[in-house]
Amino acid sequence: MVRTLRMLLAFMLICPLAGCWDRIEIEERGFVVGTALDAAEGGQIKLTFQIVVPTQMKGSSGQKSEGGSPFINLSSTASSVFKAARKMSNEISRSPYLAHNQVIIISETLAGTEHLGDVLDLFVRDPENRRASNIMVAHGEAGKILEIHSKIETLPVQYIRSTQENKDKSESITPPTNIGELHNFLLSKSSYALPRVSITEDDRVSTSGAAVFNGENYKFMGFLNDDETTGRNMMQGTVKTASLELVVHGKQLVYEVREFNRIIRVHLDDRGLPEFDVEISVRGNIGEAELAESEIVRELNGEIKRKAEERIKEIAMDVIQKAQNDYKTDFLGFWKKCQEREYETWNRYKDDWDRGQNIFSQCKIHVHADARVRTIGTITGTE
Repeated sequence: MVRTLRMLLAFMLICPLAGCWDRIEIEERGFVVGTALDAAEGGQIKLTFQIVVPTQMKGSSGQKSEGGSPFINLSSTASSVFKAARKMSNEISRSPYLAHNQVIIISETLAGTEHLGDVLDLFVRDPENRRASNIMVAHGEAGKILEIHSKIETLPVQYIRSTQENKDKSESITPPTNIGELHNFLLSKSSYALPRVSITEDDRVSTSGAAVFNGENYKFMGFLNDDETTGRNMMQGTVKTASLELVVHGKQLVYEVREFNRIIRVHLDDRGLPEFDVEISVRGNIGEAELAESEIVRELNGEIKRKAEERIKEIAMDVIQKAQNDYKTDFLGFWKKCQEREYETWNRYKDDWDRGQNIFSQCKIHVHADARVRTIGTITGTE
């Protein structure tokens, strides 16, 4: 009995000693902060990792070491993302470590030829990778996005991430979608839109626009331009601010949206199909105007209100037409409202919503806008 107790005690003392059997020292890790995926010849995939060079990063003094870049972009091509990642270990002294991966960028070519779930399978399965890594679709080659430098940010990935976070200051930036949220879209076979990233003519990063995917066949349908993305954000209710360029009395005027509210109501039409009424109300200021002081009169408020409401309806209806007629894909989320408010109807049509009979394309959608101007005037006087 005593011998058994001693053996048990010895075993209990030995077990904790094995707690760090798979430990890897921090100095031996290659910290991946950004990933790009491109289509390569022969159906292969080109994987690019942006890896931090710790000795070149800013220290406590706020200065980085001279003579070197704070990052390296390492690329590898293989038949799968997993194999390409393994090949990286043959070319770098520190094995890639994905726990700090912030952004995964997929080229439009790869998105158009491969099932997104298959491309991202490694990142979903790998316990090292962050579920909070943001997914973006590149207009052009994804790897080149990771080469764009900024004088403000130390790393290209920081530049991309910071630019995307300006969504509260720009109506045409699609809110971030992380890999966990994308996984849910794939599991539920829901249609969705991902943020777009591109390089401008003056070699800067632009994060405006969106990439649309159909949930049934996982197909990349195409991109939305700035106005269409603004319309989608209005449908989603994610707009924080916006600027509407109007022409009043033949002169340019900018209406700045400071408060935004969206309500979607659902009822059944005479065909038994869902019919949607989108009610958008905004409050805003005159951000800029070419109007003379004599033209700034109280009656002008009504003209600005009418022009702003027409512009909001135009933006909203353009993206609705794109969804229903061009892409035939409900990336605007009307299916959620139908599911919430008309559950029995949703159960009847869910298998043919934006596939099969495509009930979504047959639904009537109306947009109503109410705009109010809080302040009006010139810089030399107000009315």
